[in-house]
Amino acid sequence: MFGSGKSKEDKQQEQLQKFQGKYHIDELDPRDLETVKQIAADLAGNGFLKAGMALSLANSADQAKVTYLSALVEQNWIIINQLSRLNKNIEKLSKKAE
Repeated sequence: MFGSGKSKEDKQQEQLQKFQGKYHIDELDPRDLETVKQIAADLAGNGFLKAGMALSLANSADQAKVTYLSALVEQNWIIINQLSRLNKNIEKLSKKAE
């Protein structure tokens, strides 16, 4: 109802920073940040869906599916972090070998 005085870009940047902090993806390659922005926006929208589902009379099977899918998303961020660290280590080793 009342604007917070922040532009859409400021809000997106703030959301991205929270997302990066939550999933510890501060050191991702800058080329990947645009994709992370899209994912963060998509997941923010899904948060409303999850909250609505919890308050509704959705059956337990549907709620379990959403819970498992959420766990997979969390797991994917861990894998992305690990792959990013591995890539940086490989790049360091490659530079030492030159």
